[in-house]
Amino acid sequence: MSHIFRALTAEPWAIEPSWLPFLAALAQRDAGHPEVQARAAEWQQRDYRLMAGSAAQPLAGTQRAFIQDGVAILPLTGPIFPRANMMTQMSGATSVATFQSDYRAALASADVGAIMLLVDSPGGQVPGVANLAAVIAAGAKKKLTVAQVTGSGASAAYWLLSAASEVYLDRTALVGSIGVVAAVPKQVAPDSEGFIDIEIVSSNAPNKRVDPESEDGQAQIRATLDAMEGEFIADVAKYRNTTATRVKSEFMQGGVAVGAAAVNAGMADKVQSQDATQAYLARHAANQAKLNALRK
Repeated sequence: MSHIFRALTAEPWAIEPSWLPFLAALAQRDAGHPEVQARAAEWQQRDYRLMAGSAAQPLAGTQRAFIQDGVAILPLTGPIFPRANMMTQMSGATSVATFQSDYRAALASADVGAIMLLVDSPGGQVPGVANLAAVIAAGAKKKLTVAQVTGSGASAAYWLLSAASEVYLDRTALVGSIGVVAAVPKQVAPDSEGFIDIEIVSSNAPNKRVDPESEDGQAQIRATLDAMEGEFIADVAKYRNTTATRVKSEFMQGGVAVGAAAVNAGMADKVQSQDATQAYLARHAANQAKLNALRK
């Protein structure tokens, strides 16, 4: 496929595989193309407040967080990227940097007594995810932080939501897809413009460009992915209060589990609607407000 597709897939991803071709197709468009501008405008006009609830209002000091009845609501939607970019504008994606800033603002806000991560994401790029998960885990010790999965909480998104105080799922929501993938390209024929890429690596850095078709090359690439996966599994085990062995054997081995099956496996805590979770967190926030008033 294109150079853009090869560049995208060569990066380590923790995402449902079906999303990579879509993202590559999106990236091939020129930013000034009318169709791209129209798609960007569509996502910019998307009302995340309706996802949070019709009564939710923007939370001061954040870019994409809302508040209702003392509950901060942070949408974690679409593919996950380290920073805001053209892709986050056109695919309903989440920027790790933006989400982390919004989460910290919710923690710092005196108006917020509890936090809901509203999740519908296939996962995304690995960079920044482990750090954000650690920020969520630390923040959850200060303010009750519940992940509510309304659609998909897969791969990198599951890495993040596993760090919440509790994980709730809609009946048909799915979670899992624990693992890391990279598609390493090797050009064997000229491209559509008649060019072929030839790379020459310096003498003392042969592992910069391993042969993905050789057993040794695949082993080196897999070793890197396994190391990333090891961090992923270790974090999930820590955040879900279980062992890495159990995560490997019972958390679907790269597959996904739906609703009650995910709860039975220990991947989530309860099947519950967004409205029920909102009501639970609102009660918690009200109780926190009363306690804070007594302390003054």
